[in-house]
Amino acid sequence: MGQSAAPTEPASIEAWTGITEPLLSSIEDEEKQNGPFSANLVDMLTRLGLTYQEHDEHVLAIAVLDRALFLKRLNEGLFTMDQAPLVERLIASERELGRTASAEELEQRLLELARRHPEDSRAAPIFREAAERELAQYERFLRGEIPPTFSIGLDESETPEGIARSAIRRARRHYNEAMWALASKPDHDQADVAELAGLEDALTRTYYLEASARDRWYQGVDDPLYGLGLVSYTRRANHTPTTVDYAKALVELADWSLLFSHNGSALKRYAEAHALLVERRAPQESIEALFPAQTPVFLPAFAPTPLEELGVAGSSGYVDVDFDVGKFGVARRVTVVAVAGDDAAAVSKAVVTAIDHARFRPSPRSEGTSYSVRYSLADGALTPRL
Repeated sequence: MGQSAAPTEPASIEAWTGITEPLLSSIEDEEKQNGPFSANLVDMLTRLGLTYQEHDEHVLAIAVLDRALFLKRLNEGLFTMDQAPLVERLIASERELGRTASAEELEQRLLELARRHPEDSRAAPIFREAAERELAQYERFLRGEIPPTFSIGLDESETPEGIARSAIRRARRHYNEAMWALASKPDHDQADVAELAGLEDALTRTYYLEASARDRWYQGVDDPLYGLGLVSYTRRANHTPTTVDYAKALVELADWSLLFSHNGSALKRYAEAHALLVERRAPQESIEALFPAQTPVFLPAFAPTPLEELGVAGSSGYVDVDFDVGKFGVARRVTVVAVAGDDAAAVSKAVVTAIDHARFRPSPRSEGTSYSVRYSLADGALTPRL
């Protein structure tokens, strides 16, 4: 094997030289003609840096891209948004080399650059990525990867809990900054509208995550997060292009109200959404998607259900369950009517507990709904039992 590998080495070097030598020569010629600070060098160095990145030569890439960034700032100004792609490339190479501290320093530099141009739509993805980094840290805390500690002798902001709370608040700020940057764009196309909706959805999710971290049933009618989420959901409802989208936003707003025990407001919005769909003759599948007659909708609808984690991979077992959901989304009379499979009997108790402690989207058409469902151990899903 050693003999067969040797002949490929010169070809590899020759190919590498063929790729980089023209770029290096053009850079050298430009330096001789217009000096080492020529603005023309920026694009040449950038192309060379990208070439190094494509071939996993990240140390070389950083050196070249850093010089390109220096020359761009020198020739065009210290804080132009045009330098953002270069900073992002530098971050990518620092991450590839495992230099986390350097990458994080550059990420902060990029964020500061975006803040100098808050109405530039190019700042929106920078803010969104920053928000997602902060949100990822908070979710690590929720998963127990950053364990809670006693705060005796520590400032509250120094505890994992305090750090996590700061992260979720920074995430919200960045999502709002991203929305502002995108909303400031003079002409919006369909992609912009979709991105704004996605940002609003992500912002709303931060309120859910913080509330659910304290209590599955949230904190009741006086929780300040309720008002924040309400504003976000209301904005979404006011910026929907179709009847179905508007009804969906109303239903999600009703879900949010129900989770915080604003039961009257929730029921009113469910009824309004359903009536709108019927009045505008929306497709039956659209109505069924929001208000399925045979499958209960766990709240919040966008989060994994508490049943998913109870599944047993590869199992053919199941648990058949009957239960009612009252008009305020609370399960009643949860009854196991049949089990099958080795693990089903043991899992059935956890299934009953999960259903009994969950909250569901109520039907807008009645005081309550009865469900006969089958819980599959293989995938943790509920399906109608016919």
